[in-house]
Amino acid sequence: MQTFILARLIALAAVAVFLAGCAGGPPAGQWTTDSRAQDLFESGVVLPDHAYYYIGSFAMPDSVIAIDRRFTLRTRVWAETDMTEAKLNGWLHMFRTENYPAACIYRGGVILTPDGRRAGYWYSRNIYNIIYMPEEGVLEVYRPHADAGRVCGQDINSK
Repeated sequence: MQTFILARLIALAAVAVFLAGCAGGPPAGQWTTDSRAQDLFESGVVLPDHAYYYIGSFAMPDSVIAIDRRFTLRTRVWAETDMTEAKLNGWLHMFRTENYPAACIYRGGVILTPDGRRAGYWYSRNIYNIIYMPEEGVLEVYRPHADAGRVCGQDINSK
């Protein structure tokens, strides 16, 4: 009888540990496509009260984000840039003149906090991403990707 009770307690403890592991981690936000956000980026207007960041080459970034200054971006992958309309329009000209496969064209969208507030905008060839808010007002925006294991145009697992 005692062995049976001990076995049940061990099983219940294992289930509790498993469920606690699944529940861990910071709250997740969203990186969603939005045609109005894409139009906003493509208008070439620099948004006031937004900090701009990019990934990739400074001459032609893979992705650009504009984060509302109410939030702080915690990052190891995004480089901040002092955005001007001339710089943004130069990037947009490069984006428009490059010939990508249809699956790799630039798109735009919004970055949402876990509670649905708009924290910023994105413009990228890669439409999937992970957004975390480890503490109030702090965002972690990962490197966007095209699908599992790929960044548009290259395999991120090679090299």
